Amino acid sequence: MGRDRISELPNALLSQILLHLPSKESVKTSVLSKRWEYVWLKVPGLDLKFTDFPFWGEVFESFMDKLFKFNQGRMQKFKLKYEHIINTCSHRFVDWIATAVDRETQHLDVESEMAPCPRDIMPQNMYKSKTLVSLKLAHVALENPELVVSLPCLKTIHLEHVWYGWYNDQDGLLIVEKLISGCPVLEELTVVRSHDDEDTLPLLRVRSQSLQILHLMFDWGMLSTDFSVEIDAPRLGYLRFRDSQSEMSVVKNLSSLFKIDIDSEFNVKFGITALEPEDITKTKRDTIRDFLNGISIVRHMIISQATLEVLYLYSKLGPIPKFHNLYHLQAAFSSSILQLLPAFLESCPNLTNLILDFSVSTEAEQIDMTNTPPQCLTSTLECVEINKLIMKEETGVKLVNYFLRILQYSRNFL
Repeated sequence: MGRDRISELPNALLSQILLHLPSKESVKTSVLSKRWEYVWLKVPGLDLKFTDFPFWGEVFESFMDKLFKFNQGRMQKFKLKYEHIINTCSHRFVDWIATAVDRETQHLDVESEMAPCPRDIMPQNMYKSKTLVSLKLAHVALENPELVVSLPCLKTIHLEHVWYGWYNDQDGLLIVEKLISGCPVLEELTVVRSHDDEDTLPLLRVRSQSLQILHLMFDWGMLSTDFSVEIDAPRLGYLRFRDSQSEMSVVKNLSSLFKIDIDSEFNVKFGITALEPEDITKTKRDTIRDFLNGISIVRHMIISQATLEVLYLYSKLGPIPKFHNLYHLQAAFSSSILQLLPAFLESCPNLTNLILDFSVSTEAEQIDMTNTPPQCLTSTLECVEINKLIMKEETGVKLVNYFLRILQYSRNFL
């Protein structure tokens, strides 16, 4: 019979192994043998969903207290997903989070399954942690820190449907600005906003000298326009921008921007009737122009059909800024709006790789595909990939022939 080599490992190593399991699975190892009975209590972390355990109230509270009592050492991670409505010990969750921070946790991940309430306010000691490396908060509340935020090791922040402040309209703006400014080595930031943020975070201002990756997303279908966003991040290399709710979108100092994934209508709403260029106000035109100029250094772009529709209207009012560095473009198109294609490609004079996410529409396309392709592409385009193309569909055949002519022009030029 083979030896149980895993059980022969020292407790410290076994605890590190169990750290990579959800706490529910870690606790189950206690029934393997006497050797494993208390190993789970020494695991330097917690990964727990309240619904994982068939008990709540005082029993659950006793379980958590026992865990903290037996494990007095550093806590590498603390991940807790809880429901503050159905249990009777929800007032203790914030206390446990504060204890985890005091235990020098490196990775803090807290999520409520319901909308935040006043007792979901994260503890103040979180803003002074010297060990936090990653922070993920969802459906909880943040209040304006009463102290100077200092998070010297924090590299990753994820804020999803967070309630920013309860008593002051300016709290939301101050909380986020203080949080970002207190993270001198912040590399990645994700903010998922919802319509509720109108009351607590009407302005999202991201200013960071170290930020490299930014994911900014807004729930779709919101009706409010009382939002705005400002991004000032000179080291930002990747921007995922999915925000059609903000009336103002300002970007500046994006001198390192390499890749952008943009899906925004810039709060230009498309209704039942088609919009005309004059429907875009001068203020909105200036916002779109400044945004495009701000990202014009980008080299790799993913752009949605909704964004292209707005830019096509904009192109009838003024030229789209040139993307001289753009060599890789992935764009979404339907057969009914192929007139957008040449208009946007004209702004990409050095494009070499083009990917079209193509979909066939029931509406007829409104472009003569026999026209001469944009001159700017005939000397640079090397590769075209068309996804979901139906070769038997007439528009698809026209589209293929269109790009074959471009590639032919390119060969003749060479």
